[in-house]
Formats: sequence, C-alpha cells, structure tokens
Amino acid sequence: MNVLIIGAGPSGLATAAELKKAGLDYDHVERHDGVGGLWDIDNPTTPMYESAHFISSKRLSCLPGRPFRDDVADYPPRTEILRYLREFAADEGIDFGVEVVGMEPAGEGGYLVAIRGAGEDSEPRTKRYDHVICASGTLSVPNVPDIPGQFDGEFRHSATYRGIDELRGKRVLVIGAGNSGCDIACDAAQAAESAELSMRRGYWFIPKHIFGRPSDEWTVTGPQLPARIMQAGAQAILRLYFGDLRKLGLPKPDHRIFETHPLLNDQLIHHLRHGDISVRGDASLFDGHDVVFADGSRGSYDLVLACTGFHHAVPYAGELF
Repeated sequence: MNVLIIGAGPSGLATAAELKKAGLDYDHVERHDGVGGLWDIDNPTTPMYESAHFISSKRLSCLPGRPFRDDVADYPPRTEILRYLREFAADEGIDFGVEVVGMEPAGEGGYLVAIRGAGEDSEPRTKRYDHVICASGTLSVPNVPDIPGQFDGEFRHSATYRGIDELRGKRVLVIGAGNSGCDIACDAAQAAESAELSMRRGYWFIPKHIFGRPSDEWTVTGPQLPARIMQAGAQAILRLYFGDLRKLGLPKPDHRIFETHPLLNDQLIHHLRHGDISVRGDASLFDGHDVVFADGSRGSYDLVLACTGFHHAVPYAGELF
C-alpha cells in the first residue's frame, strides 16, 4: 500500500505522525519551501496576519506526543506556533517545492496524481497512489461579498491583510465578525483614524480565560451535562461575565451558544468599551467613499476589508470533493 500526504501544515504533520506510528509508508509533499501551512505568513496562499494567535489553548491544540513547552503562553502567537510546527517536523521526510496539480480516480482503484517539481516548466509527472490524504487546506479561494455600487476607496479581502501598518491613519470598515474579523478590527481600533465593524448577525463572545484557566479546558474537564443544560449554564455565566453586550452596539445572538462557532475575543469587548471601535449593521451598498448599511445609515471610509471567509475548494481535486 502506498499513501500520499499533500500539505505540511498542522493536519498534514499530524497525519504523518500517525502513519509513522502505525508503521505505514507514505510520501509527503508540500508546494511551499517550508513547514507551517497557513501559520507561515510567507506562504503564498496563507491568510495569516501578524497579530494572529491560537483561539484554542495550547494544551488542546498540540500535535500527537508533542505538547507545547510550559513557558509558552496559553494562546501562542503565530511565530511560536510556526516554530513549534517546524521543530515537530525537523525529522520528517517532506519533499518541498512539489506541487500537486491534478488528481483523478485510477481505473484499477486508487488515484492518479499529477505532480510538478520545484522549478519545473515541463508537463507534470503522474504517479498512482492507493490512498491520498489532502491536507492542503481550504483557505485559498476568498469569498468576496458582491456589494452593489461603486466604492472609490480600497476594497479587498482579508486574505490580503498582513499587518497593522496597512491601517494607520485610515477610516476603516471591517465586514464580518468571525474570529479573524474581530482580530483585524482590534488592529484597526489601535491604528486607524476610525474603526467600525459591520456585523450581519449577533454572536456569543467567550473570554479566553474563565477563573484563570483557558475556556476550552472547561469543556473537556467540566461536568458532561445534556446540551440544553450546558447551553443555559454557559449563557448565564457569559451574561454575568460580560453584562449586556447590546449596550456596546453588538446585536443579540439569534441562536443558542455552541449552535454556531462562538467568538473567543476579550480584546474587541475592551475596545468597544473604550470607544476605539463601533459596530454597524450589514453593508448593503457602495456609494463613492460611502457604505450604506441595511438600516439606511451610512459611513465614509478609505479602506473596506471583507473578513467573509473562503470557498471550500481543493483546486487540484475539485471534482472529488
């Protein structure tokens, strides 16, 4: 049996470790020139930005058999995560600069994989594998919202955003309140001339620490209760912890906690309470330098960043997913 692992980010490395533990042979390829996947800010297709950190704690995010060091923060920054991944993979046999450009089922079973080596301009070579593990991620095709009208400032997706200096002195609108959107909104709160966050719906915010422990550890070590009881208890605790977040302009969540991905972000609440950033509704129209919102209000901006996620796409094997 021969196996191919595509991608040397966290998932690819974890998979390789498990196959090695099981005594299975495999090939492992990565089109970039180093380990790290999306956590490598120099990777051409990464959506990474300088201020990024884990939103899950280090104790629940480590790779098989390799915990983070005790002196590493509970929620490590991107540079520490990249160092950790490269140390983990130091003795792995990964072929770098090798790109998979196509894949299709083989008639006799398995898959025919078209592979192009580093610097090769010729036709890719094809090799058959019994099993292929696609660990190349799905964050390479940005989902850019189609907002009617013409915007005369700069409008781009957060996949192009790298650091806070891009925001300095500008009137910034961040569209989308996922975890990346909230992080970038906090960068804007510190550096922009003005910072606003456009939210289509309300979300549950969870602090990164509760009673001094990372929040996600409570879900593992706490009592295992029926879902509705867990939801009611968690919502009550969060209301006591944060108070009524509607007073800060945040919409009320239209769902119970854990029915969608909550937001682990204390910093945004801090900036809202200090007036560094304000909340807007859904963006519905561009009009010159203005953005018109669903409630009819409008604001003027120099930069609009769409933190609106990605299409689930694996370009080299699109028809297989």
